[in-house]
Amino acid sequence: MRSSEALFVVEATEDDEVVCRPPGQLVQRIRMAELGSVCVQTDDSGPWGADVWWILNNLSGETKVLFPQLSTGEDLVVARLKLLPGFELRGMNSTATARFTFWQSKP
Repeated sequence: MRSSEALFVVEATEDDEVVCRPPGQLVQRIRMAELGSVCVQTDDSGPWGADVWWILNNLSGETKVLFPQLSTGEDLVVARLKLLPGFELRGMNSTATARFTFWQSKP
């Protein structure tokens, strides 16, 4: 059985964008040059709900791309994000409602 999270399709494109195609919603995208921060939001809805969400904000702090852990293509997008200088993956096992910033652009 395919999880509902897998219905989200994300990719890191050759044009250096992260693109998300959420089911039944408009396509979301952000160019890496416009990326202001990479965060993860966790909550206590698991294992029945999507309890880990990737949040990609632009330089103004506006959320441009939002997708759950286990999205189709997540591994390749995370591999691209890990190339950001100073990127630090932490908090993914949290069962509390919390937000973790993995990377933030330098002013």
